[in-house]
Amino acid sequence: MAPARIITISSGPDRDAPIPASDAHHENEWYNQDFNGYRITEQPLHAKRHIRMICVGAGAAGLQIAYKAERLLENVELQIYEKNHDIGGTWLENRYPGCTCDIPSHSYQFTWEKNPNWSQFYSSSEEIWKYFKHVSTKYDLEKYVKFNTKVQSARWDEDAGMWRLIIIAPDGSQYEDECEILVNGSGVLNTYKYPDIPGIEEFRGKLMHSAAWDGKYDLTGKTVAVIGGGSSAVQIIPNIQPVVGKLIPFLRSSVWITTGFGAKYAGPGGTNFKYSNEQLEEFRKDPAKLAKYSRDIEGELNKRFTLMHRTSKDQKTSRGLVADIMREQLGSDSFLTKKMIPGFDLGCRRMTPGSGYLQSLKKDNVQVVTESVVNFTKDGVVDETGTEHKVDVVVCATGFDVSFTPHFEVIGREGSNIKDEFGENPKAYLSITAPKFPNLFLFIGPNGPASHSSILPILEWHTRYLFQMVEKMQTENIKAFAPKMDAAEELYQHTHELMKRLVWSSPCRSWFKMGKQHGPVTAIYPGSRLHYFEMLKNVRYEDYDITYRSKNRFQFMGNGYTQCELSVDGDPVWYFDDPFVRV
Repeated sequence: MAPARIITISSGPDRDAPIPASDAHHENEWYNQDFNGYRITEQPLHAKRHIRMICVGAGAAGLQIAYKAERLLENVELQIYEKNHDIGGTWLENRYPGCTCDIPSHSYQFTWEKNPNWSQFYSSSEEIWKYFKHVSTKYDLEKYVKFNTKVQSARWDEDAGMWRLIIIAPDGSQYEDECEILVNGSGVLNTYKYPDIPGIEEFRGKLMHSAAWDGKYDLTGKTVAVIGGGSSAVQIIPNIQPVVGKLIPFLRSSVWITTGFGAKYAGPGGTNFKYSNEQLEEFRKDPAKLAKYSRDIEGELNKRFTLMHRTSKDQKTSRGLVADIMREQLGSDSFLTKKMIPGFDLGCRRMTPGSGYLQSLKKDNVQVVTESVVNFTKDGVVDETGTEHKVDVVVCATGFDVSFTPHFEVIGREGSNIKDEFGENPKAYLSITAPKFPNLFLFIGPNGPASHSSILPILEWHTRYLFQMVEKMQTENIKAFAPKMDAAEELYQHTHELMKRLVWSSPCRSWFKMGKQHGPVTAIYPGSRLHYFEMLKNVRYEDYDITYRSKNRFQFMGNGYTQCELSVDGDPVWYFDDPFVRV
């Protein structure tokens, strides 16, 4: 019997068949023309080109990116630069007495590395740093990091579609690096600042900032002034009060002292508590129970947005309740209740948990001064009434540079400096990108969910958004993305029109408004955290100006083949399994 005569075919290209030159004579005369000089790239559809990505900072954002990139990205080279000697960012640097996170421990963790060993409901800075160190060691993430290395500047090269960086090595020498994707993961509350008060350099005593605490210095019996009344001061004051000789807190602005986030699951009255050995053992043995407990707390944190509406019942009721609790903790002291209980909306400044704080202001060795410090002397400080307070130590809990710009120089398109572009009224795009600064990703930028519970899930969704754009860049021959100016402007209009009804716009002096009483809210997203996540779920490419590496945007289509056809494991009928087809 004669063998069957059939056409044999193969799914991949014939490696032996020559590819005709573009200008070779074609039998169909119409094709003897040139299509604007365009030439086919000999690769399959959606081939992933090599991309170099640099992240500045090895805190939570840097660790998140490193872990996910290793598992989800292909052909991406990652380099992280860290100015400190170790990972951890703010939790490595902030070690002042009482430094504790106001977010529940089981929410302040990566979703992919739940910790059964948190010792307390609200963890100390040291315990949080140890968690991050555990993560970086367990997953070998420090191989991506160069420590004691600073980024001095980054300049956009339009022709090459690259960021050109100047790096300062540990020995002080400089060298250059480059990348297609630049991520600022150095954090919002990272660059601390001393107050701009005349004479500060003349003070002969001990000067400390809360973000650069000298743990070797003994405060016992000393006369100590604390300048600032925000979250750091609220934690420092009750923790040093028992050991100092005299404590003089300068508290010019009031702040709402509340329970921590997730108070429903905290101790009595929203206080901190230690987990028992039995609870810890149960978390270790039963991952499902740990996961449910973490989810329940996380869900509770997502219920706060109605409270943030100025005219809501939640706002009115909660404000009255917190005022009553503060009054009780101050012992109904007429001077302190008048000065310490705010007249602005609850949440205008970040609501500040302060276990023992208000009670400490009533102690015999504490002298509360509600006037501002206007001058330093060699022996102390002078308040605005002209009174000099002689002290041994001045602690500045005066916050950070909250301009949302990187701590290094960033020069974008047409010589645009990001510090000048943002100024005092920044206009970014969804807190993650900015016009005029292509391929620059902010973790996080202006008007992000900076007061919307735990930052870690937010960083994860920033990473998710970033990775979508990286893959599109790799697979579609894209040189650069930059949000359109009109998109940023219209988002700005929406942000501040909605902000009118939200407590963050109330006239209080807050870092949410760059320390101003009156002015735009530059730190906060105008919506719930869930609203923000949905906005980041899919990139709105219509809001971006996209430039390509060649004159033809369809260069990425390649030679007509797909990756599936070139893979020995490729499924030639994958489209039968598409979710839409299966309905």
